[in-house]
Amino acid sequence: MRRCVKITIIGKVQDVGYRSFAKKNAEKFQIEGIAQNQEDGSVLITVCGDSNKLDDFIDALYKGPPKAKVNDVLVEPFLQDRDFRGVFRVIGINK
Repeated sequence: MRRCVKITIIGKVQDVGYRSFAKKNAEKFQIEGIAQNQEDGSVLITVCGDSNKLDDFIDALYKGPPKAKVNDVLVEPFLQDRDFRGVFRVIGINK
């Protein structure tokens, strides 16, 4: 079953390759969506995909890349309001 979620990653997750890490894992688990740094230092990831693969993707996000320190991962349901066109993108700061 397909589902969509918004994921907020809190901790030392900017300037440590976190968005690239998320992209690599999204591609591995065939997840589509976007990752963007937030002004508060968190990373917001909005994704859609197969429910089981999405769970595996979220598990990977808890670990993060070696230089990251993930303090919390907040997951909330999301109604898809845009077409991600089957890819995962890394974009700039959301202002």
